[in-house]
Amino acid sequence: MATVWHEAELIGQKEEAKGTNRFWFRILEDTPLVYEAGQFLTFDLPTGDKRAQRWRSYSIANNYDGSNIIELCIAYKKNGLASEYFFNTINKGDKVKFKGPEGTFLIPSDIQVPIMMIATGTGIAPFRAMLQKIEKDGMRPSNIHLIFGTRTLKSFLYQEDLEYYNHFIENFKLSVCFSREKKIPKSKISSITYHSGYVHDVYLQDKKINPSKTLFMICGYGSMIDDAVSNLINQLKVPKNLIRIEMFG
Repeated sequence: MATVWHEAELIGQKEEAKGTNRFWFRILEDTPLVYEAGQFLTFDLPTGDKRAQRWRSYSIANNYDGSNIIELCIAYKKNGLASEYFFNTINKGDKVKFKGPEGTFLIPSDIQVPIMMIATGTGIAPFRAMLQKIEKDGMRPSNIHLIFGTRTLKSFLYQEDLEYYNHFIENFKLSVCFSREKKIPKSKISSITYHSGYVHDVYLQDKKINPSKTLFMICGYGSMIDDAVSNLINQLKVPKNLIRIEMFG
């Protein structure tokens, strides 16, 4: 089957944290492009001649709402072909080609299964879309625990959104781990906790986890994913079928 390519126009961007921007695109289709929260798009960027230089995949950071507006959350990498294009070349009104949506990193059909989401950096993007969907659709999960790892308070992506969902999604808990923050903030909400260190410390010390009945969803840096999968399998004895990962494009 031939690959179907679509076109999208950049309609705006905004700095979310130093070195990380949010980008909004309008898909140029008469019929809305339907996608599931957690899926990704692969862009063909004008950054070289070979596919390896041009193709980059990004998780969609917002839930489908029929508007044909998609959001990406992209971190800058010095001398990275895609980073340099998004941060220093592309302008409002420019058009890019993409294919998709693709991916099976989705909310389970049985929302009553306890879910532990583990993310670092822009790996928060698919989870942000999932939380939007859960809140919008009025889902009532039995237990969702999002553990988000970031360096400092200033690099805390989607802070307002995550705190909002904590109020409006039933049984949602948020743990934020700061690896380089000198002063850890104090939370006034019992279901939001802040920690010094890395995401692994939180789930490994959580005595309430039932490893054989919890779905673990992990998205972020490759090294974090490798460590998390190893910890879950070897220390917590989590069955492999209960571990789902999404690697950066």
